[in-house]
Order: sequence, then structure tokens, then C-alpha cells
Amino acid sequence: MAARRPFGAIAAWSVRHARAVLVVAGVIAIAAAVAATQVHTDAGLSTLVGKGDPTYKATQRVRAEFGEEPVVVLVKESLPKLLLGKDLLRLTHLEGCLSGKVPKGVKPLPGACEELAETRPVSFLAGPATFLNESVVQIDEQLERMSKQIAPERFREFLLEVATKYGITSVPSITNEEFVSTVVFDLARARGTPKARLAYLFPNAHSAQIVLRLKPGLSEGERRDAIGLIKEAVAETTPRKACAEDGKAAPCFALRGGEYVVTGAPVVVDGIARALKHALLLLFGVAIVVMAFVLLLAFRSRMRLLPLALALASTALVFGLLEVVGGSLTMAAIAVLPILIGLAVDYAIQFQARFDEVLATGATGEAAARTAANLSGPTIATACLATAAGFLVLLLSPTPMVRGFGILLVVGVLLAFFLMMTAGFAALALRPSGGWRRRGDHPEEALATGGMVGPCGDRTRPPERAGTRPLQRLVSFSIGRPVLVLAVGVALAAIGWGVGTQIETVSEVRQLAPHGLPEVKDLNTYEAATGTTGDLEVLIEAPDLTDPATVEWMAGFKRRVLAADEVTAGPALSDFLTKGEGKVTKSGIEATLEALSSYSLRQVAPLDPKTGKIGHLALISFGISSQTLAEQQALLSSVRDQIGKRPPGVEVRLAGLPVIAAEAASELSSSRYWLALAGLGAVALVLLALRRSFRRALVPLLPTVLATGWASLLIWVTGIPLNPMSAALGALTIAIATEFAVILSGRFEQERSIGLDVAAALRRAYERTGAAVLASGLTAIAGFAVLIASDIRMLRDFGAVTVIDLAAALLGVVVILPATLVMVERRSSAKARGRAGDREPAVDGEPA
Repeated sequence: MAARRPFGAIAAWSVRHARAVLVVAGVIAIAAAVAATQVHTDAGLSTLVGKGDPTYKATQRVRAEFGEEPVVVLVKESLPKLLLGKDLLRLTHLEGCLSGKVPKGVKPLPGACEELAETRPVSFLAGPATFLNESVVQIDEQLERMSKQIAPERFREFLLEVATKYGITSVPSITNEEFVSTVVFDLARARGTPKARLAYLFPNAHSAQIVLRLKPGLSEGERRDAIGLIKEAVAETTPRKACAEDGKAAPCFALRGGEYVVTGAPVVVDGIARALKHALLLLFGVAIVVMAFVLLLAFRSRMRLLPLALALASTALVFGLLEVVGGSLTMAAIAVLPILIGLAVDYAIQFQARFDEVLATGATGEAAARTAANLSGPTIATACLATAAGFLVLLLSPTPMVRGFGILLVVGVLLAFFLMMTAGFAALALRPSGGWRRRGDHPEEALATGGMVGPCGDRTRPPERAGTRPLQRLVSFSIGRPVLVLAVGVALAAIGWGVGTQIETVSEVRQLAPHGLPEVKDLNTYEAATGTTGDLEVLIEAPDLTDPATVEWMAGFKRRVLAADEVTAGPALSDFLTKGEGKVTKSGIEATLEALSSYSLRQVAPLDPKTGKIGHLALISFGISSQTLAEQQALLSSVRDQIGKRPPGVEVRLAGLPVIAAEAASELSSSRYWLALAGLGAVALVLLALRRSFRRALVPLLPTVLATGWASLLIWVTGIPLNPMSAALGALTIAIATEFAVILSGRFEQERSIGLDVAAALRRAYERTGAAVLASGLTAIAGFAVLIASDIRMLRDFGAVTVIDLAAALLGVVVILPATLVMVERRSSAKARGRAGDREPAVDGEPA
């Protein structure tokens, strides 16, 4: 009893100070719940890969030098109509507004434009009107320089040559249709076809796009505000005098023959994060109601909703603490909910069920709490520590959000256990008295007898729990046919482990988000118009970007990628420095760079602010379409293969959200099994240390091991793919199955210790503790089955995988654990008979 005394002492103290304990616990839980609502969501790159990862470092350098992933304003209109009419002027106004750069002495338009000018969230903008304006400026500057460097007659000859070659017969300007056509259109192809090297601005003859890069380092709120202002500006339709046409006020940005669509990775991620958070709040509320209803039906006790209340309080404490320490809510952190609620409900139900048993002996108040805690505390604490050890293994994951997931679970299970030992027993002690009690003087001794005493002293039996009848049938089947049950269980698990490697992992955002989400619809519109959904970025670092060998290598690399893969061309430094098959020279490169403006180079190779010359970093972008994880990995592998032999000192890194997402999804998928094995190993070591017996430590693990295989088999059969939320749920099967198995095997040992045979001990353990396990398991299953009704695929699949994992864990302890215990007892008895010459004790009345 020495090891049990601390549990009884804590429970007794809580009962003595019941009201004070409940007040303090309630105040802290409410404060934590309020704090939990303030936890900000985080879908940033640092949740997917470690900060030391080469891809993460490359992406951060791209953001620091070039800005964040592009926000794109798609302009859906025929290019000749857009560029050769009045809509080009409207596009000019819009680009000026979005850039936030206002000429001196000019006031920005009130509203979104004014706020963009004040906050300046846009680091860089590339758009059709800005490009054409910049072209006019560069030509004017070059002509002015040439007029001073060469003789007037030679200068006039040069102008005549240009006019003859390009058909430009008047001064270049964005209102000059000849000039615009010459700069933008490929005159050798069908009318309106843009030049291939300008695909990043003019994807095809029917669309153009404005590309904005937000400043690096924006907070989640600042980024959301910036995206909102961009959308507001694009949607502006108010007629204004500043944009008057034919003497009448007119909208500054609205196109006459086209429309705008705002999209891009930051826009889509922000939309999904907001939709996910709102959907979770609604579904979580519905899930609580459903769990409460199931608990009322399945759990036969007074204060039936107390376990759920304690579980919710534990959850509030965990997420409130997350806010206090400055943490964030990631996709994996959301997966903490079913595991923590499932475990906390089970802890509470087990303690409450045992407390009810003790009350039936006639004990009350402090004595009942002390006895219940002494009887159940060591077993539940062992299960708690074992599951916590399994969660600690998640700290070995290469994915940061999975490591955070493990920390939250460890803290959560410990808080849940402590809350039940204190506030749980305090609440139970304040329940109204009355009900069934057992004969016997001392509560712990009385629990060993089967008789019960009613209110008038008549010996009777407790009301039979109808909900336990199917449970008892399954247990009886396992007791009677243990070899068959174990053989079938192992075979199914082996199949599950095999096919589990074939389960698809979905990481493409549109497959996970609700199809009705406006941001997803806009992304679909963008893909239909341009054939792409995002950018694959290649960061190049070289000692000298003006070295002809480096320039030729960059041009060759881009050509090889475009030829080998289904990608579209983005801008590159080599586009400015190479012309056809002509030889690239150092002097030619320097002369071209001298003529180019800093704006032209900003998106491909920024100038060093100290020297005013080109730096050491260059960026090549490729437009990519929607792809499966396997297709993404194949594309990245192909692009890496096209790098080929680089000039000395040149470093190449793939960067951007698509690269990191593919890498994170691959790591999540590949690490599932070895993390599960490591978790099982950690659980085994803790059980061995606490139980000091290989048999007592390993028996509860067999249902857990088989349940992981069953869960994989069910997921594979149903065709449910894994996603960043559900990929970490392998820990759920291990945690719940270990929890249930340790508690039930511990109760079985207690029943055996009072002299019951194997079958009788199993039946009594499952009749009492098993009923509580069934109630907690069904409660969690029902609650998270609600998520299956969500229109967000990420939540829907997450709910389905959660239900499968919980069902597999519950089934494992119901059918595998009894069969395992029967076989182990038979073997132990056979060994004892061999040593003593005695017959094997009967199991379920059968002869040895």
C-alpha cells in the first residue's frame, strides 16, 4: 500500500477542501479558455520544416532579398483590348495604388489606396503598365545618352534603323499603340500573342497579371490586413473626379471589358486558415453536444457529464498555456484535441466508476475518495506515464509542428491526470448521497465481494448495464477462442502494416480546402486562365553574376527545365543578358546592366545598395500547376537533375512554398512508422520500469501493436488520404490503446489477486472497468465523427481517421487483450504444473 498512499492523500485533501479546489480550478479553467481563444494560427514555413533545413534557409533568403511569395492580381481581358485602349490607363492607376508609392505632391485616393500608401506592405510590384512605363523611361534615358555620345547625323541614322526594324514612327509612350505592340507582342505569330520572355506578365493572349511581393517579416495580422487592402482596392468601383473620362467622374480601376481576380499562395493560405478556424469552432461546439449525449447514454453514474467537463477544462488549460508561452496553433496542434479529450475522459470515467464502487460499500466522502484513488491511482498513473513517454518520442520528428504536437500532448495528459485527482474528486465528494452499497466492513475488502446491499438491507445485485451485453459477448468469444482471435488479429495487422505504406498523403491546398471557399474559386480561375497555381523558385548564388560562363549556365539551365518539365517561364537575369545564339561577353553584359534600371533587375538580381552594382544572388522562377505529392516530388527531382555541371563557386537551391510543402509532406509520410515504433519502445520501457515484469509490461502492448496495423488497413480500405492534420494521428492509436489496455489489465490483476479464476476475473474486469472504457471510447468516437460532416476536406478526413484510430484501439483491448491474458495465464499455469506436478487451473470451467 505504500506506493498507493500518495494518490489517496491527494484525493482526501481535495475532498476536505472541495469547494475551494473547485472554485480555484474553475477560475483557472475559465481564464485559460479565454486565453485559448486568443492563440493565433500559424501556417508558416517554420511549422513545416526546421529552421536549419537548407530549403527553409534558401526560402528565407529569397524572402529577405525579393519579398514573400507573390500575391497575384489576374487581369482577364484580351491583351489588344487591354493594352491598346483606355483600360491600360486604369491598369496604370491600379498598379500605382497597389505599390503604395505616391509621387510627391499627389494625394492617394481615399480608402484602401491611402492605407497602402501609409503602411507600405508591398516590397515590389511588377505589372503590365509599370513594365511599359519603365520601358519608356529606359528608352528615353538611352536615347539621351546616345545623343550626347555620337554625332547628330549618326544618331538620326540610328533612329531611322530602329523605326524601320520595329515599326516605331513616333515618340515611345504607353499611349503609343505601335510602341506597345512592338514591346509586348510577338509580331511573327497570331495577333495578340505576347512574347515568350514576358510570360510572367502576359501568360497568354487573354490574360495579364500584376505580381506583388509583400515585405518579409510581416506578422500574420499585418499580412492579412495587406491582403484585405489589395482586395478592397481591386474591387473599387466608386466614380472619382481624379479619374474623369470625357469630363465625367469615372471609376479609377474598373475595366470596361475585363475583370480582376486576386490570388496567390499568401491569399489562399490566409483564406484556408480563417475558414479552418471558424469551422473548428462550430464543429467543436456540435461535437461537445454529441459527446455529452453519448456520455449520458453510455455512462451509468451520477454527474455523468463530469468526465467531459474535466476533459474540456484540461484542454482549455493546455491551449491557454500555449497562449501564455507565446505558442501558436498549427495544423498538428489541432490534432491534440481528440487525443487529449479521449484520454482525459477516460481518466475521469475510470476514477468516477471506481469511486461509485467504493460508495456502494458504504464509504462516504474522504474515505471513499482515498480508497478509490488508492485502488485506481497507480494503474491510471502508470498508463498516463506510459502514454506520455510515447508522446515524447515525437520530439524526434523532423517536422517542427509534430514536435510541438508531442509537447502539447505530454503537458496535456499530465494536467488531465492532476485535474482529475484534485477537482474531479472534489466534485464527486459533493454529489448527493444514496444508491447501492456492498456488504463489508472495510471498503477495499468489500470491493472483493460480489453481493450488494440495497437501502433496506436486502441482499441483491446491481442493475445490469444493458450497454455491456455486446461487450461481454465479445469478451466471452475471446476467452473461448484465444488462438483464433490472436491469429486473425495478427494476420489483419500484418496486412495493414504492408498496405499502410501505400496510403496517399495529400498536401495540395485546393484538395484540402472547401470547394466553395472564395480563395479556392479564385485560384481555380487563375489556373484555368494561366495554367499555373504557383511558383517554383530557384535561388542562385555566385561569386560573379556577370561572368559569361555563369550567365550562359543560367540560360542553359532555364532552357533545359522548360524542355524537360511541364512548367512555364518566369523572369531570369539571363533573359536580359543573352540574345539568341550570339556569344555572351563580359563587356556586353556590363553594357546591358548599365542600361537596365534597378526596377528591371529587382525581381531577378537586386543591386547591392552599397555599391550600386549587381550582387551575388539571382532568382529564376517557374510557374507550376496543381500536382499530387508524387508529381511534385518527381518535378523537384527533375529540376535538380537539370542543374548539371555548374561554374566554380555557383550554388543552387530550390526554394518556395511548393518545395517546402512537398518536403514536409514526404517527411510526415515517411516518419509515421519509425515514430510509431519508437513510441511503442518508449511505452514498453516505462511499463517495464514501473511494473518490473516483462510479462506485465508487454501484455498491454500487444493490443496496441495490432491496433496500429488495423487502423492502417481500415484507412487504406476506405481510401481516406492522410493530410498534415491527420498524419500525426498514429500517436492516437498508441495512446488510447495503451491507456485502455493498462487499465483493464491492471483491473484483471486485482480480480485475480482475490482468488477469481481467469475467466471470472476477465468478466468482472470488463463488466466494471470495461464498461467505463467503452463509455469513454464511444464518447470520443461520437464527438469526432461530427467532423466527417464538414465541407472542409482537411477536417473531414481528419475526423474519419480519428474515428478509425479510436475504433481500432477500442476493438484491440476488447478482443485481443482477453485472448492474450488467457494465453499468458495458460502458459504460466503449464510452467507451474511442470514444476509442481499439479494440473493446470481451469479456464472458464474447462479442464486443463
